[in-house]
Amino acid sequence: MSIIATENIAKIYNMGETEVRALDGVTFRIEPGEMTAMIGASGSGKTTLLSILGCLDRSSSGHYFLDGRDVSNLHKDDLARVRNRQIGFVFQNFNLLPRMTALENVEVPLLYGGWSNAKDRSFEALKRVGLANRAKHEPNQLSGGQRQRLALARALVTEPSIILADEPTGNLDSRTSEEILDLFAELNATGVTLLVVTHEHMVAEKCRRTLQLRDGRIVSDSRNGDRQKMEAEAD
Repeated sequence: MSIIATENIAKIYNMGETEVRALDGVTFRIEPGEMTAMIGASGSGKTTLLSILGCLDRSSSGHYFLDGRDVSNLHKDDLARVRNRQIGFVFQNFNLLPRMTALENVEVPLLYGGWSNAKDRSFEALKRVGLANRAKHEPNQLSGGQRQRLALARALVTEPSIILADEPTGNLDSRTSEEILDLFAELNATGVTLLVVTHEHMVAEKCRRTLQLRDGRIVSDSRNGDRQKMEAEAD
């Protein structure tokens, strides 16, 4: 069963008398254990689609199945539970709470969702991303790469069905970006499913599969190994 499956997802905004189609019939699937990149220029629909996949927004029409469950028309309280239990988020700007320690930041989704053993779970998540020795540090005491690792630990702590990463290397230098992408690959090798939204081709090349959006539609869906082979043969 697919982790994510969309069927003809559309998102329409009415701006006065003008109708804007941010998404126009998006259909695709992501299987368990895949590491997929979603690329596209500004205005292509990436952010809108990510908001729908993260249950932060609803589509105007179509269906979205998460772990086989149609979540398209759930009540907002049910959507909040889905976000807490099944989806992990990693943001470009980290979205960390500045006056909390690293451990406390990771605990937040557990406390919100009423999980047991929050401290133990949070510490294990920090160990998983190599930050066990930074558990008592606040975000302003961490480097950019460490902050992104902390954000990833927070995303992992509820053992979600999928992790959605929105431009996760956008605020990092090239060396630190490589470190974060290597960590993503390590996690993916253990079975973690990731969807990485990016405008950087270097990031997309680290993923096994790339979806490209243009004008609210998926215009290509390629396996990166196959694409690289084709490019090599063309040379």
